Amino acid sequence: MSFFAIILFLFFIVYYIVNNKDPVVLAQVTRESTVRIRGYFKEKDLVFNDEVNWHGTGVIIDKTEDCYVILTNLHVIGFWELYNSDMATPEIEEYCLDIQSNKSNEWIKASKILVNSKLKDFALIYIKISDKYPILTLKNAKSRQGTKVYAMGHPSGLNFTLTSGIISGFRNTESDLGIPYQMIQTDTPINPGNSGGPLVDETGQLVGIVVSKISKKGIEGLNFAISSQEIITSLEHDEFMVFPLETIKIGEFVERLRQSNGTL
Repeated sequence: MSFFAIILFLFFIVYYIVNNKDPVVLAQVTRESTVRIRGYFKEKDLVFNDEVNWHGTGVIIDKTEDCYVILTNLHVIGFWELYNSDMATPEIEEYCLDIQSNKSNEWIKASKILVNSKLKDFALIYIKISDKYPILTLKNAKSRQGTKVYAMGHPSGLNFTLTSGIISGFRNTESDLGIPYQMIQTDTPINPGNSGGPLVDETGQLVGIVVSKISKKGIEGLNFAISSQEIITSLEHDEFMVFPLETIKIGEFVERLRQSNGTL
């Protein structure tokens, strides 16, 4: 082996060690950046006052002057139950969304929520919290098929569960407004409670957030995440709208969004 080849070999070894975290270290950082989310709303109806409770996951991706920014799914903020309501303009009696980190037993109310205006299944939650947390970086470069990935979430109430797999492929889908976007297919085990949670590669970068799985008899390992590139594109094009936290305004907002094709 030539001297140049030896140097090149050593370079790649050092590069791999520096850029690929030990799974134990990766789990700790991802855990500290992952939050629990719980939500509730009660809808006024002519006959029944429908009530919905849910739980999910989110991941810290940024920090403003006074808030941490959490990325999660639209369905983890209860959006689709509101959007698909059987009422022309749903009237909400009560709505709340609470966040809990791995450092505290306290549940913190969302200060602000932004929904994707194209109805791609992701949203941003802002919370005011004094503790310091690591921020997971959205990976700008497209990941490759076969990349080792890890998911962190709260499946079936088993909080901060880490699972691993590979990127199996990339699939195209559409939002409810017919806007195309891309999802990552992975065999990483996920279950209800993982939604909105991080999918990271071996460098600790966020390659996507968990969104769904196919659950049918005889089918295994068909799980999906929204790719980080889709989220970055939406951030760059400011494809977000403020979701009102005042219950009296929620129904009107949902109805305007239904009719606007994301142009509010």
